[in-house]
Amino acid sequence: MKKQLVVIIIIILPFLFSCKKESYFSEEQQSALFAAPSATEIADVYHTWQAIDLTPSAYTVVQEKQLMSGKYTLKIVSFNVNDIQEYGALIIPNTTEKMPVRIYAGGFGLDVTMYRMILELNPSGSDKPFILAMPTLRGQSLQITINDTTYTTPLSGGDHCDAFDGGTDDVLAFLNLIEQTEPYADVNRTSVRGGSRGGTVALLAGIRDKRIKRVVCVAGPVNMLALSSGHVNDDTYRCQFLSAYKNGQVSLAEARNKMIASSPAFFADRLPLAQMHMGLKDSNVPIWQAYEFQKRIDAAGITAGFQLFTYYRTHSDIATNNADLAQRIEDFLSQL
Repeated sequence: MKKQLVVIIIIILPFLFSCKKESYFSEEQQSALFAAPSATEIADVYHTWQAIDLTPSAYTVVQEKQLMSGKYTLKIVSFNVNDIQEYGALIIPNTTEKMPVRIYAGGFGLDVTMYRMILELNPSGSDKPFILAMPTLRGQSLQITINDTTYTTPLSGGDHCDAFDGGTDDVLAFLNLIEQTEPYADVNRTSVRGGSRGGTVALLAGIRDKRIKRVVCVAGPVNMLALSSGHVNDDTYRCQFLSAYKNGQVSLAEARNKMIASSPAFFADRLPLAQMHMGLKDSNVPIWQAYEFQKRIDAAGITAGFQLFTYYRTHSDIATNNADLAQRIEDFLSQL
């Protein structure tokens, strides 16, 4: 079978950990902030998700270009959702048949506002074509190098540090846009793949939207409540979850809500078919996160639909020259 994309090289942006500092919270604050969530809190988050309106508007094609002698079309598009201007890129095979959609969600770096991807398209096309969709998550732009030519989107609006729950909103809004504007997109055969933060977003998107049938998480954390409790002195976690509560901008309940809504572990029973690829030497997202997630999957009775693969690799090199990982993902996603 010919692959549409011969190589996808993803630069996964690691979490940034800082040196130990004076404790950020009192013991009493920490105990209240990081307590295990109640069933009511989890249900409230899910009901909030269901009520969010992610209908895109003000759709514009910023750039359109034919690639590989007309075998593919690249589109860089702009749209608004909930007063945020966002961007995304699509690579669309030039065919009149309905195609599945593969969404790629990028990683996060505290001081990094551009996410970079390198793609190599198959010049002969693919036996099983698909639309590749790359949203620029809030506060980031996207730079794509396709067969040695580089394209860049403008910077999407929104809070860069609203990286998980907000980032998932961005992915689902982009999927809504694709459904509105691309006649050959079969959005009911959508998959989402991501690395690091993007892996978490992939899981959350699959949990929230039934159009998404398969998700792939590479080195993504699943329990941000637990990780945040161990990194209260880290600037990344402060930006994403903790500073607003510390500064009195949000309540305890609102801070907990954000961490719960950013944690696929608490909604594992709603997961579609999924793969998870984790590094045994990953100090940013420790392997116990994956093992905890596996236990929740087993408890939900959906073990048959979940695959966990581990590699003797770190957070930054898990996907580098990893033929086993690449083949497992391709075999999984090509079944849609």
